[in-house]
Amino acid sequence: MTSVGLRPLAVAVLLGTLAGCQSLSGLFGAGEPQARPDTLGSLQPAPTIVETGQRTPVSLDQVIQDYEDLLPLLDDPERIVQVQHRLADLRFHQAEDRMVETAQADLDVAIDAYQQLLEKYPDRKSNDQVLYQLAKAQDLNGDTQAHMATLDALVAGYPDSDFRIETQFRRGELLFTQGYYAEADEAFQSVIGLAQNSDDASDQRFVTDAWYMRGWCLFKLGDYDNSLVSYTRVLDRVMPEGQSPTAVDQRSQTLLNDLFRVMGLGFTQSGGADSLQALFEKVGSKPYEIVVYDRYSDLLVAKEQYSDAIDVYERYIALHPDSRWAPRYHIAIIDTLQKAGFTSTIVERKAAFVRDYSITGTYWQQASAEDRQYLLTQLEPLLTELANRHYVIAQRVKKVNKPEEARKEFQAAADYYAAFVATFPRHPDTPDMVFLLAETHVELQQWPQAIEAFERVAYGFGPQPKGAEAAYAGILTYQDYLKASADSSPEILASLKQREQQSRLRFVTGFPEDPRAIDILYIATQQDFEQQQYLDALAHAQQIIDWQPVPAETVLLDARLIKAHSLYRMGDYPFAEMAYQDALLRLPEDDTRRADVLENLAASVYKQAEAFLAAGDKAAAVDELLRVGEVAPTSALRANAEYDAANYLIEMKSWDKAVGVMAAFRAAYPQHAMIDTLPAKMALAYRETGQWEQAADESQRMVGLATTDDEKRDTQFITAQLYDRADNQQKAIRAYSDYANRYPEPLADYMDAADRLAVLYEDTGEPTQRRLWLQKQMDAVDRNPASADDRMRYQAAAASAVFADDAYRYFSALTITQPLQETLGAKISALEEAVAAYQKTADYGVSKFSTEAGYRIADLYAQLGTALMESERPDGLSELELSQYELLLEEQAYPFEDNAIAIHEQNAQRSWDGIYDEWVRNSFESLRSLLPGRYNKPELNAGIVENVY
Repeated sequence: MTSVGLRPLAVAVLLGTLAGCQSLSGLFGAGEPQARPDTLGSLQPAPTIVETGQRTPVSLDQVIQDYEDLLPLLDDPERIVQVQHRLADLRFHQAEDRMVETAQADLDVAIDAYQQLLEKYPDRKSNDQVLYQLAKAQDLNGDTQAHMATLDALVAGYPDSDFRIETQFRRGELLFTQGYYAEADEAFQSVIGLAQNSDDASDQRFVTDAWYMRGWCLFKLGDYDNSLVSYTRVLDRVMPEGQSPTAVDQRSQTLLNDLFRVMGLGFTQSGGADSLQALFEKVGSKPYEIVVYDRYSDLLVAKEQYSDAIDVYERYIALHPDSRWAPRYHIAIIDTLQKAGFTSTIVERKAAFVRDYSITGTYWQQASAEDRQYLLTQLEPLLTELANRHYVIAQRVKKVNKPEEARKEFQAAADYYAAFVATFPRHPDTPDMVFLLAETHVELQQWPQAIEAFERVAYGFGPQPKGAEAAYAGILTYQDYLKASADSSPEILASLKQREQQSRLRFVTGFPEDPRAIDILYIATQQDFEQQQYLDALAHAQQIIDWQPVPAETVLLDARLIKAHSLYRMGDYPFAEMAYQDALLRLPEDDTRRADVLENLAASVYKQAEAFLAAGDKAAAVDELLRVGEVAPTSALRANAEYDAANYLIEMKSWDKAVGVMAAFRAAYPQHAMIDTLPAKMALAYRETGQWEQAADESQRMVGLATTDDEKRDTQFITAQLYDRADNQQKAIRAYSDYANRYPEPLADYMDAADRLAVLYEDTGEPTQRRLWLQKQMDAVDRNPASADDRMRYQAAAASAVFADDAYRYFSALTITQPLQETLGAKISALEEAVAAYQKTADYGVSKFSTEAGYRIADLYAQLGTALMESERPDGLSELELSQYELLLEEQAYPFEDNAIAIHEQNAQRSWDGIYDEWVRNSFESLRSLLPGRYNKPELNAGIVENVY
């Protein structure tokens, strides 16, 4: 409970806050009259010291009572109006806060207060705020009629009010609830129009709901087309990027569900698919168009309006044939027909899907990978179903002797089987499909196609259950082919017979365990090898080797060579290697063929390496390449094989092994054509294994091999970096020096080299050389300021800072002694030099060094002032003379201290620009000592009266 002694203070606070304090609802706008000087409104409450932790909270009831007590004390009419308005707001919020039965009485009091304000001050500019609060209170009070009347009065009387948009929206809601749809539509149109002409973002918060409610108004009025257009405006705002409805917030999801439902009703009322098409022709293409189609079709299917749903699917496909949704809607049509029991056209629909979305169609060409996968998922069962269906029908009509109809069905089946095979070349069922395709070709007497299909099943898919059957069927088909080609030319017949022979021998090779193999075996001759029939030649050669009794040695040797050559030509390099090894064991030392056989042996091993490479196994390939030198040490191929092995080891990042192979190659083949490519490769390998000095040595070789100045320059820089990383300071200094002395451009690399030289000379204890390269960094930037980037300026500033620090230390070391004129002059000269050095550092524009320079310069002046005051006094001065001397020193020192303060303040002001580093903080610290009255004040905290609202 507030004591009597606090009441006058509370009244004074209320008087003081009236001019600037807003009401709870923000009703005191910028247009309110301002307090005039020398009036009650201009008074401010006297400062009141309130101890921390002793604030007394003031209740809302107490504030209302204080305002009521204040009213009799006021004589300014404007203040009286403001207090009355404030009381009405507080009464209204008191009713809102209570939310109990007694709130009715509070609302009545607030409503009565607002109405009295309006009656008593009808011309007050801010009455729109009063009307707004009155309408809100009437709404809470359940007085719909009065609520509507107040909203109408606000709209009519205050067309430019800040509350006009919300007021129109609330009017629209009330009118819609009361069934006045046309009037509600006008209100919602007003909301939309006002918001579109407003730049205030807060005015947009009612637009989405206004479009939504306007759609409902038009729907209720039977204007379905414009209702649908209005709903698209909602979608434009809620789903601007065509995002999924599930991606929007929960409130928007609820709105969308209701919106799609009413849009579906609108489409049905306006003509179904025609209305849907007309809508997007009117509003243009939208990213959410598919969502509208999808929701509407789902609604139709749920209502078992299957034909209408199919119309919607077909309309979308017709309008968007290239859309990713077109094939999905095609499948939806088939599913809908199946669900509806309309089976008569399903086969045609399936055939149309295959036609429109096969891999040879135009749709497939523009489809994404994801959409192609979807098409494959659908095509797989459809192609199988359609192909088998036509094959069964063909067999059926063939039995009833309808050859033309049967041929038509067989051809259709063949087309679908071929389409499946082309679409799914690696499918597990593809071999069976190819077998059925071959049988269909036989029925159609398409002999070449049938043979190709049978042989594909037999030899194109690896081991297959029907492999031998297909191979044998192919041989039999050759017989039918030859009969049908009896009248062809001798050349054609010879070719066919040769292919038939190859087919038989292929069967023997492919299916040696088949009981029919012995019946179709054909023994080939040596001529097969000359005609490049290597498989036949291999078979014959092996038969010769196994022949009993044993043939002549020369024949056996030729057979072994033919076997090896055939294996090599067929790409069977491991067996070719073994065959060549076998042949070499039997070749006489003086046989002229030994050299060629040895090269073929090396090539067999090399080819094995290539095979491993093709299979992605580089490690195995490297082993094979290195094995060339083992199996054929005198082969011309050995050098290339070992060089290639080194390259692949580098690719595999097997650095140590690569270094060993390359070192051996360099020693064995010093004159090889590729010898000059080794330094770069070895440098890389050494770098990857952390052998930085060896890498640098190789890089130095590369400098000598470089053919252009750019290449020499870049390689020299890399060499220096490598020696640097190897911690070989002398070689690094020599390499960096060679680079920097020879290549002043590009500037960035020159600066980096000079920077490293400065660091290295510092590490080796050579300050003179270090400062030489620091100076060169500064000179380079000074000569090319436009070419210098931030990093270069930083390097130059860092270098300059070293010289400035030298000058700073020199200045600090000097003392002022008698005679004063001599030592003070030296001190001032040192000051000027140090200041100039720091100014140059700051001129590079690097924040870190600029703030340091600012601090150091200020400190230099401060030190000089201090040094003057602490300088040696002349001997023999009287007390009066000493006092006068002290005053003279102070007069001389103060300007330096003033300079120090001014420069510290400039440096401290950098914090206003967001720069607050070590040196800015140091400047603040110095200012606390130099100007304690300004910079070393304790912070004062004043208590405040808590705002009751």
